[in-house]
Amino acid sequence: MWWSRRRWLIRLAVAAALVGNAGVAVCWWHNVWSWDAWVAYQGMDHERHPDWREYHFGRVRAGDPVEEVLARTRPDVVERRGRWTFLKYPGMGAAAYDGRMVHALALSCCWTRIFFDELSDAQCHEIYGRSRATVDAERRRDRGRGFIIVE
Repeated sequence: MWWSRRRWLIRLAVAAALVGNAGVAVCWWHNVWSWDAWVAYQGMDHERHPDWREYHFGRVRAGDPVEEVLARTRPDVVERRGRWTFLKYPGMGAAAYDGRMVHALALSCCWTRIFFDELSDAQCHEIYGRSRATVDAERRRDRGRGFIIVE
């Protein structure tokens, strides 16, 4: 009798290990490590410009030359204003300052996916019209209200 219980526990442990490994493999494959990130991933996959994957999987990062990003992705609109270059995609946007990427995000009604945000306080004032501290406080407030913000 004790032997049959032991076999049952071994089988259960092996099954749990296999399920756990499969879960890690899915997370690694999709580059999502939380439920909120999975919700945003699914939303982007169904609703956003196909080039969201370049940002999500880290093929476009903060500090990359904007001209390389323009060659790799297909923004609908490229707007240059002084030292800024804005890349606009459906439901997504990115910004470069002095030719280097500094900010990129995707938005929906109930989630925001921030791919990277290297804006200084002065740059936050230029883009958002608010200080860096105010922008960060607004994100914390939105999280507290149940809005999904994935960084």
